[in-house]
Amino acid sequence: MEASTYEYRRTMNRFIDNSFDTKNLSPICGYWAEKLVSLEEALQPFVTSIDQLDRSIKAAKKYCHFPSEHGLTQDESAALYLYTMEGGENSFYRMLNQALRSEDRHGLKIWFPYLKLFDTALTKLPTVQRNVWRGVIGDFGQDLKKNEVLTWWNVSSCSSSVDIIKDFLSSETKSTLFLIEAINGKDISLYTNYTDEEEILLAPGVQLRVVAHAMNLPGGLNVVHLAEINDDDQHSTMLTTVSERSESSQVEQSKGVTLALKKMRSAPQRSRKSTLF
Repeated sequence: MEASTYEYRRTMNRFIDNSFDTKNLSPICGYWAEKLVSLEEALQPFVTSIDQLDRSIKAAKKYCHFPSEHGLTQDESAALYLYTMEGGENSFYRMLNQALRSEDRHGLKIWFPYLKLFDTALTKLPTVQRNVWRGVIGDFGQDLKKNEVLTWWNVSSCSSSVDIIKDFLSSETKSTLFLIEAINGKDISLYTNYTDEEEILLAPGVQLRVVAHAMNLPGGLNVVHLAEINDDDQHSTMLTTVSERSESSQVEQSKGVTLALKKMRSAPQRSRKSTLF
């Protein structure tokens, strides 16, 4: 793969963040009181600001997973599908996540009709509890302290397979890989443009606790172990157990992650399979 093509796919992939911040922002609230409307109506204000949005909406409505065995309407299913369509710097998911991370919380109101559709769709899907992976460009592992609590305000696309993000792991680039113990994940693998990517979504505002200090691996890669926290901190018992693992257990975990990443790097290049083609 040419370097320019690699860089494009690496930086335009929704599983990868180009930046990492831990801003203290006001909670996102109020959109649940919105009336459910069609996807076209929900996104009408963005038709001129998001590249080919009309065309993307039509494709999402055509190719989304519908009828749905989980009871999603066509508009709800299409709202999920649209989020997973990647199309450059002004692609829909990037614009949405920029808004969710913005300090201008009042400016989020224009997104409320879409967030209502999106949240309603996720609510209908089964909740999954499993380990998932997500990456960020840059070395941020050393900045995170054990037991520190992070809040991710954007929609966080993760995968239950570390192989999915192997394109991101360049030996020439410092990067951070998050291993996350998710307890409120939503499996959207049936509802995505890329059905083979084992995608698990973490909702905006998810809180995560740093379980252990970063593991530094060869090639400039840092692995950080996080665990999701419920609002009522029901996960605290599990977190205590994880945090108090013996040193030998931590070493074995490190060896396991290192082996998985070595196998991943030596594996052939994956080709992404879009349902659009």
